[in-house]
Amino acid sequence: MIPCGRIVANSCRKQVRKHGRSLSSLQSRGCIGARHNALVGTQVGDQRRFLGGASLQEQLLMKSVNSVIVDLAVDEPTVWMPQPDFSDHDYLKRKVPIEAADLLDGVSQVDPFNLVQDEVVGLSENIKQLLGSDHPVLSTVARYFFEQDGGKKMRPTLVLLMSRAANAHESPAQENDKEMNSAVYASQIRLGEITEMIHTASLLHDDVIDVADTRRGVKSVNQMFGNKLAILAGDFLLARASICLARLRNVEVVEIMSTSIEHLVKGEVMQMKSDIKGPDAFEYYLRKNYYKTGSLIANSILAGTVLGGHSEEVQTIAFEYGEAIGHAFQLIDDALDFEGSIQSLGKPALADLKQGLATAPILFAQDDFPELRPMIERKFSHSEDVDRAATCVLSSGSIAQTRNMAMSYAEKAIRAVLKLKPSPERDALVHLALKVVNRTK
Repeated sequence: MIPCGRIVANSCRKQVRKHGRSLSSLQSRGCIGARHNALVGTQVGDQRRFLGGASLQEQLLMKSVNSVIVDLAVDEPTVWMPQPDFSDHDYLKRKVPIEAADLLDGVSQVDPFNLVQDEVVGLSENIKQLLGSDHPVLSTVARYFFEQDGGKKMRPTLVLLMSRAANAHESPAQENDKEMNSAVYASQIRLGEITEMIHTASLLHDDVIDVADTRRGVKSVNQMFGNKLAILAGDFLLARASICLARLRNVEVVEIMSTSIEHLVKGEVMQMKSDIKGPDAFEYYLRKNYYKTGSLIANSILAGTVLGGHSEEVQTIAFEYGEAIGHAFQLIDDALDFEGSIQSLGKPALADLKQGLATAPILFAQDDFPELRPMIERKFSHSEDVDRAATCVLSSGSIAQTRNMAMSYAEKAIRAVLKLKPSPERDALVHLALKVVNRTK
């Protein structure tokens, strides 16, 4: 019988070889040291007793197992991933955006949603099948939004368009194997469904936190079924999305998408803390937006190009496009909160102010109305704060400034995607960037 310690050690060695790391390199990087001992020192003693007097070699290998475990828990990606860029936000705040017509020079006219309509039209039905459960109540709650079948399914559309645009960019190396391309595209379609499930799960949780009554023009899940079932349904969606993600059998994609889920939580905590004041207020706001909105968009698009086996250059283009689209989308969303109604938005207007949140229109307006600053610090908690703050925003040029900044991000996205070779899908991504900033709900 092989001692269990040796089995674990051999497994560890295989993992080390897989990741290109030797045991000595782990030691040289300080994984086996004070930090390691603090985390797993007591475990080693337990393991010696469990091994029944294992040899010194086996004990050292067991320490290496724990070192690998600790190493993998470090808060840094173990795969190559582009990182968001907040360095140009001051420039984009003041930049005069280019005319849309100038951005469309040489771009063909194409409807981005029609181009992938066949794939997206069955998305809700596919997700409902994926959410089948032995627990009818849980399944019913989780499928609630997908039964409505509303919305443009922007995130899956972006995943599929970028996947196809990237394939067109690098097609000479890939067009020989049509069967392989078909299998890859099927996995990218599934990635789009996974992205929509993760997004919907975040909405269910957000609506509980925000005590929301409506979503997409209908009663929110927490209003229909209560907070407990809404939270459990969101958890169920994330669990099913994780299973589907694992079945793609791509460790890099799993890490990329898991990072976006982590960012959703970080963004929600940043929003609850809402520490928006001082000279870094706008960067804090944009970072929160990236975590809550942009990360899932950027990383799902990135993951699609990873599934396609594309180069780091193409992956970077995909990420930069998605990151900029995420910022543009959220800026327009924050402007619409002051302009729209429950009929046009599908949710109450001024919802952000009522939750004590200072978004771009408020941050811009405080330059003209310094009285907003104490309101921001007390999170609009006084009885007349919400109405007064809304009046200040509407009396200033802050909504136009917010829209201009969104357009600057759209321009940034377009300039990124135009690095790809011409194709209908590339041009569709250009038009989709403009649709994001021109939307009214």
